[in-house]
Amino acid sequence: MQEVSPFVGVLVLLDRERVRLGPRVLSHPCDLPAHLEARRAASDLETSVLDLRRDVQVRSPTRSSRSQHPHRLTRQEDNDVGFGLIEGHLRRVDADRHEIHTGDDVLAYDHLVLALGARPVEVVKGAFTFLGPTNAAELGALLADDALLADARVAFVTTPSAVWPLPVYELALLTAARGGPAVILVTGERTPLECFGPETSAEVAALLRRRGVELHTSTIPASFDGARLFLPLGGSLPADVVVALPALVGPAIEGVPHDAGGFVPVDELCRVEGLDRVYAIGDMTARVLKQGGLAAQQADVAASVIAAAAGAPVGIEPYTPVLRAKLLTGDEPRYLRHPRLPGLRPESLAEAPWWPPDKIVGRHLAPYLATHADLMATPESRTVAGAGG
Repeated sequence: MQEVSPFVGVLVLLDRERVRLGPRVLSHPCDLPAHLEARRAASDLETSVLDLRRDVQVRSPTRSSRSQHPHRLTRQEDNDVGFGLIEGHLRRVDADRHEIHTGDDVLAYDHLVLALGARPVEVVKGAFTFLGPTNAAELGALLADDALLADARVAFVTTPSAVWPLPVYELALLTAARGGPAVILVTGERTPLECFGPETSAEVAALLRRRGVELHTSTIPASFDGARLFLPLGGSLPADVVVALPALVGPAIEGVPHDAGGFVPVDELCRVEGLDRVYAIGDMTARVLKQGGLAAQQADVAASVIAAAAGAPVGIEPYTPVLRAKLLTGDEPRYLRHPRLPGLRPESLAEAPWWPPDKIVGRHLAPYLATHADLMATPESRTVAGAGG
C-alpha cells in the first residue's frame, strides 16, 4: 500500500478579504458546505488552510430570522475542524510558482483549492433585492405588514442570473399560506423549478395552483416603478411590492482564469482550466447552478483528487451532480431530488429521501451541521423569513 504523505501542503482559499492560516483543510465561509466537505474528506492529510474571512455562515438565500448575523468561529470550532487562524489580504495567485500572495506574505502550496464564493448584485431595478440573512428581517417585516399588503399584489421574481431559483418559490408559497395579498411568481424558467426535471416541475406547478399563486414563466423583468413590473421586450405586470433574487458576480482573482462574470472554469475533477494543482468549488465556479449541496459534492471530488495524489487509497470519481432541496411550503415541506431515485412516486416528495432531512445535503457536512445547530439556523416553516436555500 502506498504511504500517505503527511506533508502535502494544501491551501484552501475561502474569501479574499481576510486570511487565516492553519494545519487542516477548511473551505469558504459563504460556501460552508465546501468548507466542511473538503475538510472531512481529506482529513488524513496534513494541510495548510488559508481562510480569508472572519465570519462564517451558510449561503442560503432565505434563512430563519433567528440568525441575522454571520456566525463567528469560536476556538472550539477551530478545534473541531482542526485549524489555526491568521488574518491577511489575498492579492493574487502565482500558479507557475505554486504561491499565493497576501497583503503581507507569500505562501507556497502543493495543491490550491479555491472556494471564494460570489457577490450578490441587484438585477431588477427598483425591487426589494433579497440577500438572505443580511436583510431577511427587513423582508419579514415588510411581508408581515397587513395594513400595507391588504388587497396588494406581491410579486416574487427570479431571473436566469439568480442561478438558484428555489427561494422565490418558498417565499411565494409561504406568503400565500399566510393569506392576504395576491401572490405572483415571475420566473425566466420555462417551467417551475425546471432544474429538477419535468415530473417535479409539474408537481410544483400544481402546488402553486392549489395555493392560488399566479405564475408567469419565461418572463424576465427589468425594473419596477412602484406600480408596474416592466419587461425588457415591452409590456408590464401590475404589482405593489416586488421581491427579487440577486444576480451573482464572481471574484475575478488575479492569476486565475475567469469569464466575463468573474467565474472560474473547471473540469469534471474541479481542476481550474490551465492551472496545475489548482481547484475551484462552489459559487465561484462557472457552473450554471450554484447551491450548497452541489458545492459539498464538488469539495468531495477535489479532496479525493488531492488525497489520491498524496498516496491515499481513495477512488476518484468525476463530478456528477445530484441536486437535492427541501422546499418549504407553509405546510409540510417537500423534498426534491434530480435525478429522481428509481421508483420514487410523486407523493414521496413529502418524505425525505436523505438523512438528516436538512436544507443543505453533504456526505460529511450534514452530520456535522446536525451536531452544530448554531452554524445553521433551523427554518420556521410557517414564516416567510424562515424559507431556506
